Amino acid sequence: MTQRIDWVDYAKGIGIILVVYGHLLSSGFHAGLAIPEHFFRLSDSLVYSFHMPLFFFLAGLFAGQSYSKRGLKKFLVNKLEIIAYPYLIWSFLQALVELAFSSQSFRGTTYGQLLAIPYLPWAQFWFLYALLAMYVVFAMFSLLGKYFHALLFATAAILFIWPINSEVMAMHGFSTGFLFFVIGVLAEEFSGDSSTFIQKNIPPFITLVLLFLFAGSGWYIFERVIVPTRLTDGSHPFIFLYLAGLGISMCIGLAQYLATKKRHRWLRIIGRYSLQIYLVHMLAGVGARVILLNILKVSNPFIHVIVGVGAGLTVPILLYQITLKMNFPYLFTWRRMTTGTGGEQ
Repeated sequence: MTQRIDWVDYAKGIGIILVVYGHLLSSGFHAGLAIPEHFFRLSDSLVYSFHMPLFFFLAGLFAGQSYSKRGLKKFLVNKLEIIAYPYLIWSFLQALVELAFSSQSFRGTTYGQLLAIPYLPWAQFWFLYALLAMYVVFAMFSLLGKYFHALLFATAAILFIWPINSEVMAMHGFSTGFLFFVIGVLAEEFSGDSSTFIQKNIPPFITLVLLFLFAGSGWYIFERVIVPTRLTDGSHPFIFLYLAGLGISMCIGLAQYLATKKRHRWLRIIGRYSLQIYLVHMLAGVGARVILLNILKVSNPFIHVIVGVGAGLTVPILLYQITLKMNFPYLFTWRRMTTGTGGEQ
């Protein structure tokens, strides 16, 4: 059990760093920082090719265990508590802040968008909305009997190839991400359980090969085959599946190696707080950018990215720890957590 938690937390740590980097790089570029456009396009395309699929895969890997332990009703209630609740709290908080400073935002914010949050996800929070939908669909399909895995995979594959191009209820994000969630479900199912899956570590040499293969393939694809783009747009599903598969495998292999060797434990800590980081990182990172630009008069994009990512990773953890010290954890969770992770594996 310890090994399972360790490598998953390492993988989440790697993934959430990429999420924070990707979001703040994009925000800084569109806000006018002097980030070279070609570097931004290529970097953005590579990161977005696998960082959210990684989280969907990890969620699917433990969905079966959670469902078996709780049953349908408690399973759904649990997901509402740990996903829907913080989604609503932090969507409104971030939207209110952006509304207050809408004159300084490149996209602007309106009261209508604020009121639409229950059905039209705000900014990066589409991920939580889509993830909750995946858990609900998984639970409903589980009632179909012994063929539900095949039906689940067929549905996910169809949606991945022909995604629903609507942001309402995160349907597009659900369509392009559900396949990775289902692959996680199937990986757990066909390996017997997730502990067995984890015991079959990817050899370090293979992880290194995957790293070079991902970097080389990504560079070639976005420089020679297609223009740099976020493959989550559904325009190139098979390229997306290929790069996401490489990226997920590469991250899992690296996470397993670090967990086995007990190295860079700060990554494990970051992974344990990945939910809190996801909820707060944009407010923290953009806040750091505002301070650098308006108070410290720093415009160097490299410094902005470093400081922004640092703030995006540390401020949420500090804020969560403060709420615990105040005996008021409800900014992040409906129930008091005993593990301090803000959610289950």
